[in-house]
Amino acid sequence: MKIFIVGSTGMLGSECKTVFSRDHEVICPGKKEVNIISWDVVIESLTEVSPDVILNCVGFTDLKACETEEFEVRKINVEGPRNLAQASARFGCKMVHMSCGHIFDGQKGMPQPYFEDDPPNPISAYGKSKLESETAVRGNSPNYIIVRSMCLYGVTGDNLLKSILNQALRKPSKVLRVPEDQYGSPTWSHRLALQIKELVENNGRGTYHATAAGYCSRLEFTQHVLDRLEIKTPVEPCRLTDLERAEDWPANCLLENRLSKKQGVDVMVDWKEDLDRFLEASGDELIKEARKR
Repeated sequence: MKIFIVGSTGMLGSECKTVFSRDHEVICPGKKEVNIISWDVVIESLTEVSPDVILNCVGFTDLKACETEEFEVRKINVEGPRNLAQASARFGCKMVHMSCGHIFDGQKGMPQPYFEDDPPNPISAYGKSKLESETAVRGNSPNYIIVRSMCLYGVTGDNLLKSILNQALRKPSKVLRVPEDQYGSPTWSHRLALQIKELVENNGRGTYHATAAGYCSRLEFTQHVLDRLEIKTPVEPCRLTDLERAEDWPANCLLENRLSKKQGVDVMVDWKEDLDRFLEASGDELIKEARKR
């Protein structure tokens, strides 16, 4: 298959480029080459390429900035995916779009996860834009996959794991205050790319959840990372409401991969297994990067 990936330099996009390149032809245009908010540019690019799959890994993900940059957020998170979805319909190819658990309010009692068909109720501008992006894709592409994930980490781009290391190594003696009442399934971006490839190769259709198996609190995740990397920064439990802009974060970020399991295409593993593998391979590199900041 010919896979057209937009956003191939980001955390997930770069992993998708690596994973899909093993068995398929991959086209990864730069941002200047394909501006997804321009309909004419999208059509011109796809006319030249004629892909079998459009994979959209582009997104405005800064939760704080989403509250003030409404025009830009809408262009990137809603109008861009709509253009790609309409283009996929015109060219008769599959549209794969990334969404997230921020479309839910996180108020389900633990340890109940959110399922693909649970009613959405976003509590942040970011979550609202991602919900709109899903609606845009469903309404314009007859052959789509929407993949919702949460709590991603990886080597490329900004993420919670890197933020933990940056804070811990910038002032090693300063106590890290981490919420003990927010839960999720930390998910390796490489594993998510493998899951997306599995869905595409098995002609998946519809909306899928894709996060690591098992779950933990953000406090447990932080302590596990620091322990594995032998970083002695002290950690103090707090409540999610104690943090700045806590109202933007769902407390329960658990997503159940029900549809992929039902179809026999779930490739996700326990969060600790993948996290330990990731830290073994990339921990030293991440520590060096954090110390340079």
